[in-house]
Amino acid sequence: MFDKPPQLDSDGAGAPSTTRIGPEDERIALRCHRRELQLVDSFVASGEFRSRSDLMRSALREFLRARALTAVASATPRPTRELIEVPVRLRVDEVETLRVYGELNGNGRDLADVLAELVRRGELEAKVQELVDRARTAVRGADANRERLRELRDTSQELERKGVLGR
Repeated sequence: MFDKPPQLDSDGAGAPSTTRIGPEDERIALRCHRRELQLVDSFVASGEFRSRSDLMRSALREFLRARALTAVASATPRPTRELIEVPVRLRVDEVETLRVYGELNGNGRDLADVLAELVRRGELEAKVQELVDRARTAVRGADANRERLRELRDTSQELERKGVLGR
């Protein structure tokens, strides 16, 4: 867990030293890539944190708190009706496809609700893009049918005016 193991007594007995420094003074070293350090420095420069160490302590506390909550949550079963939000990472084109799917097949439902239903029903396996394409084709077909109906109505009205057809 820590970079340096506990110090051994000078007699080499193998027992940890009893003269350890207090927990508030203990240090750990982190090796970070340059990009990670640049990101850390940007948080410090923005004034959100006083120093790199402050940011790392905060991140460690949040990590430990999240892990502790996960352990507690898994120990106590949740009611089946309670919903849990889960973060999902999607590409921009995937989000757009799912948003259109929600508009066309879900009567304008929210993206989160669409995703939840898709996961529940397993339609992610059914290639959502194919479902969106099918819905778009159906919408285009309905538009074409409406246009044909309009043309037939106009033709009917013209034939009525000429006296060829009566109601």
